[in-house]
Amino acid sequence: MQDIHICFLGGSDKVGSLSMLMDIGEKRFLFDYGMTPSKPPEFPMPAPPVDAVFLSHAHLDHSGMIPALSENGAIPFYMEKITSALGQLLFKDSIKIAVSEGYAIPFTNEEVKHIKQHISAVTPSKTIQVSDDVDIKFHSAGHIPGSLMIQVNAEKKCLFTGDFNTIDTHLVSKTSPVPCDVLFMEGTYAGRNHPMNRDELEKTFIDAIEDVIRRGGVVVLPSFAVSRSQEIAMILRKSGFNIWYDGMGKKVAKIFLKHPETLRSHDELKKTLNQINYVHSDHGRKLALDSDIILTSSGMMDGGPVLHYMNKLKNDPKSAVFLTGYQVEGTNSRLLMDQRKLDFYGVTESVACQVEYFDFSGHAGHDELVSFAQKCNPEQIILMHSDNREALKEPLQEIADVMIPHNGETFTI
Repeated sequence: MQDIHICFLGGSDKVGSLSMLMDIGEKRFLFDYGMTPSKPPEFPMPAPPVDAVFLSHAHLDHSGMIPALSENGAIPFYMEKITSALGQLLFKDSIKIAVSEGYAIPFTNEEVKHIKQHISAVTPSKTIQVSDDVDIKFHSAGHIPGSLMIQVNAEKKCLFTGDFNTIDTHLVSKTSPVPCDVLFMEGTYAGRNHPMNRDELEKTFIDAIEDVIRRGGVVVLPSFAVSRSQEIAMILRKSGFNIWYDGMGKKVAKIFLKHPETLRSHDELKKTLNQINYVHSDHGRKLALDSDIILTSSGMMDGGPVLHYMNKLKNDPKSAVFLTGYQVEGTNSRLLMDQRKLDFYGVTESVACQVEYFDFSGHAGHDELVSFAQKCNPEQIILMHSDNREALKEPLQEIADVMIPHNGETFTI
């Protein structure tokens, strides 16, 4: 029997910098190679030479260090076509941020170009042969457009989930469980359920925006450029609000429209984007400040246009900033949530406007994670990409043998 050896290079016990090595016989594969876009950024351990790389999706905590693998030569990088397009945008932006913030540049523009030349585009349900006795099948993960779960068919059937979601959103359709022997499952929301169902959340969100507008304020919506900002825009499409859209999310939306096969409804997204005002200049930013809603990057508020708007509105109790996603420890948005303060490029100031959090996560909640694992019916579960794996370990032990490995630790499945 052919042993399968596993080692996490990052992201085993935290949300960020996910990367997993898998050795099967004489072949070695790498699943994701992310970074944590904190200040300063955090990176996974250096990767050894591999025979192929599989990328679950474009978010930086999964993809951010992919260009650093260019020294592996002409190996194939398997991902959805849209993930490649989004990656090129995000990788180049990472270089710009490193330069502007004075951090070490993790890779070069030449390495970004090199990776692009060696991408092998795959789609959900596609199966590829990677050796005489190993093939790989891909499944939609329901997280963002182009997100994949990766199934390894060897003597054991293994499923690497990446990030996944088990409910439909406006942007993408939910995933389904995949029967397997070994389940490598993310646990971003381990120990936490989403506080309300999606329909109730959307109504509460729109009602809260209406309250702010009614009292004469402006709502700032810091949103991740990839997926979250487009999802929020679609939620607001029929609201009648005057919405201005600023930041990289505009470029991402155009990429989405070029890949309709990855979307739940290409037409709905197109209609949404046609109803929004776009910021192209300083004059546009002045107009946005006189609108109802400013939808802008960055989602963690560590840079980007959002700090311009917050600097103008921070002392206005009529206005509000509504956070729409998971806020990582150490980020500016987490500082805002916990202390009602923001770091404006080295100067920390109090914020007087309303601050609220709405859980529009693209991740499965705790109970959904448990249900997904049950339906996959594995013999063994390896928990990863979570800062609270113990919360999942107890309920999952009723299903299978559960492991919570550490970075750098090699084990056999």
